[in-house]
Amino acid sequence: MPSPHDLTTLAALKTWLGVASGGDDDLLAGLITDISLAIAADLGRSVTPTVYTETRDGSGERSIVLRQWPVTEILTFTIDDRPASFAATPAAYGSQVFAAILDIGDPGPPGCMQRLSLRSGVMPHGIQNVAITYRAGYEIAGENAVIPTTAPYLVTAAAPYGAWQSDGAVMDVTGRPLIAGPVPAAGLYTVANGVYTFAAVNAGTAVVLRYGYIPADLARACCEWAADRYAARQRIGQSAKTLGGQETTSFIVKAMPDVVSRLLQPYRRVVGP
Repeated sequence: MPSPHDLTTLAALKTWLGVASGGDDDLLAGLITDISLAIAADLGRSVTPTVYTETRDGSGERSIVLRQWPVTEILTFTIDDRPASFAATPAAYGSQVFAAILDIGDPGPPGCMQRLSLRSGVMPHGIQNVAITYRAGYEIAGENAVIPTTAPYLVTAAAPYGAWQSDGAVMDVTGRPLIAGPVPAAGLYTVANGVYTFAAVNAGTAVVLRYGYIPADLARACCEWAADRYAARQRIGQSAKTLGGQETTSFIVKAMPDVVSRLLQPYRRVVGP
């Protein structure tokens, strides 16, 4: 069964390799999961949309850099157990509400680390007195669509930056959620591989989709690395091979292929807050 953290699909890897048979499907699926985990370790972060909680020591600063990115939503932000607000009006320290602002992230991958800042005042000195809960990862947070008025009642995620990975939510334009269920029905939908199926009763309804995706270059890196390891099974422990006693073929033996390293470079964590 595929891991929710896989960076590509079995079908995509087989297409990359030009493999049509299913004899090595289990092997290839395992390679995808192993390589995906190795990529996450190399990047120093996850790319899957996830809710994180960070607790920091206040040290008189106005801003902190969040450890995960891109940030799509701040859920809670407290200083000395006082809540922060993202209203435009600043509030000084000592009031019940701090006014805060989050750096605007890049619209597409790879994105960048983002600061969470106070509009005025500073975060007072303290041990573990600053707490932030937020959602981060590669995600389309508000894609507008309209359910067709005729069958089949399907909406396909546009996924402009890479393949659909996970369902986040579906809401109508009033903000009322539709629920993922086993079969389409009134107020229910099903989704698989980025194709959302709705019931006839919801035909013509305007909806807003939220879903995670895998940046295309990370999916390619996963395919490149998995393909390299798949081919390496035929030359385990070898750095060269002599053919017919006359011609010698040398193999590049590296922990990570150069092309994969170049694809991953823009996504790596290069500083640690």
